[in-house]
Amino acid sequence: MTRRLWSFDRVEIATWLFLLTACQPSSSNTARQAELAPPDYQVSCSASGDCHESVALLVGLSVVHEPTRCTAALIGPTTAVTAGHCVTHELAAGGACGDVWLGFAETATQKTEWLGCSRISAVSSSSETLLAPDYAVLELRTATGRLALPLAQGALRTGDVVRMVSVTADRFYDDLHEVRTRRCVIDSGKPKSLYGPIAPANVRVLASCPIHEGNSGAPLLDGQGRMRGLVHAGGPPYFAFGLMTESVGILHPAAAH
Repeated sequence: MTRRLWSFDRVEIATWLFLLTACQPSSSNTARQAELAPPDYQVSCSASGDCHESVALLVGLSVVHEPTRCTAALIGPTTAVTAGHCVTHELAAGGACGDVWLGFAETATQKTEWLGCSRISAVSSSSETLLAPDYAVLELRTATGRLALPLAQGALRTGDVVRMVSVTADRFYDDLHEVRTRRCVIDSGKPKSLYGPIAPANVRVLASCPIHEGNSGAPLLDGQGRMRGLVHAGGPPYFAFGLMTESVGILHPAAAH
């Protein structure tokens, strides 16, 4: 099938986006740990060896019987960013995030590491539509020596190629996760919902980019390794498209409007 996903101005995509606000509930008993103890999940690099030390599995244990799993990325020694809906329970409780953990894979220069969240320092404005910026900035309890991703400020152009770095659960073993990289393309589509206006300029469509559960918060990197945005939603995998919040919306929230 060769049909492209560029006709978003004619197709109402909001009804497709119910699958992947792309955080993943867990059925694993190993995630049900005591408060302030990291979950017993394994995070590793994929077999291809293409692994980024700044990208982590985010696990939220606020709801004990249904832990949340997303992707997060370091943007400073004690600062990380993810999709805002990945910390919905913590925001509802006032922003405390002591039950949120970031798990990093072992790389050639770094050991496996779990870092706890201290507080949520910034979050996108609440919205009932997925066609709006969706991010949260997390302050961590301890600093890490891992490299932080630089955030690029320029707008992306249609046709630009970015790399999505995400943490994905194994198909068969729920406790195992891999850091994976795939190529995505910035599409020319202008997403709109059935109930509201066209999305702001810093919400972009990703084409040729299947989004899976757990990919929310995954950073999108340009050819220079700079973070250009993060994944916050996706359609059915067979359509291979998603939505991203550009980094400019995280650095300068007013630019979203």
